[in-house]
Amino acid sequence: MNVRAFIDTNVFIYIQRTDDLLKKRLAEQVVNHFDCVASTQVLNEICNIFTKKYPTPRQDIALFLQDIKDNCAVCLVTEDTINAALMIHERWQYSYYDALIVASALAKDCAYLISEDLQDGQIIDGRLQIVNVFQHPELLGT
Repeated sequence: MNVRAFIDTNVFIYIQRTDDLLKKRLAEQVVNHFDCVASTQVLNEICNIFTKKYPTPRQDIALFLQDIKDNCAVCLVTEDTINAALMIHERWQYSYYDALIVASALAKDCAYLISEDLQDGQIIDGRLQIVNVFQHPELLGT
């Protein structure tokens, strides 16, 4: 079994839509390399991006979401996750929605949170490392 990693929205967006072929390739490798976890928040953010920023037919969005669900564990945002996010927000000064991503990753015992948007290299609670794989492709063995 691979190491468990929470995958942030931006990584999935690069898989589906990017002019940067290196980022697309690395994002695809992330999903193949790790035991991936996403959250309902991530799925909602993907829907928002593909309905507003990159208008995409509903059927195509649904197929992409199904592909994510086929390749990743998807966790629900719960009341406990929300409470944990509020504590993370206060302690680490992340925005609430970024703190919710961190809380979801911690709740699922992920070793890594793969994101381009959060503080690369930061370790949360001594057990979750935030990694910008686009700056550290060596994590993927490349």
